[in-house]
Amino acid sequence: MAVIRDLETDENGWFTTGKFDSEAFLPGETEVMIFTDDGAGMEDAERCIGHYNALRGKPEIFDEIETRLGKFFLYMYDEWAAMGIFDNIVESLKPVMKAYEEGAKLSSFLSRPTMLVYPQQNGDVGYGIQTECPWEPEHQCLILFRNDEVVYTGASEMQDPWTDEKYLHCVWDD
Repeated sequence: MAVIRDLETDENGWFTTGKFDSEAFLPGETEVMIFTDDGAGMEDAERCIGHYNALRGKPEIFDEIETRLGKFFLYMYDEWAAMGIFDNIVESLKPVMKAYEEGAKLSSFLSRPTMLVYPQQNGDVGYGIQTECPWEPEHQCLILFRNDEVVYTGASEMQDPWTDEKYLHCVWDD
């Protein structure tokens, strides 16, 4: 039985999409986008999915994600408020802030996860999980994994797991 179902390739052959069942972070049906134009294939996707689902036995990685989401959220909340022109976004984030202050996991506010599969490099496994995110409604949230390390958590702006580390640094990590 195939891990990925409902496969479709776009008319230009740039990417293939499908679905798989996530057993780890953000469990349930998850979209997958395979960047075939960049050279990624089904073998890369199945390897990434296998790695991702195996993370369920590594709670320290999920703790790291929650810590990073917290920094990202608090930074964006303050930035939206400081701009003074996005009162509607700030208002929409108040219930998220209240829940966060009461101990809710910010990952519970992420939705519509999509695994982004790139060509694998040097025997390593790397991929992204991109989600809808209430505190970054324009760019979404991107969590990048390289092997068993979370290398980036922030706005989705064309990064991939192989991006030079200096470009994966976020101001909220300081």
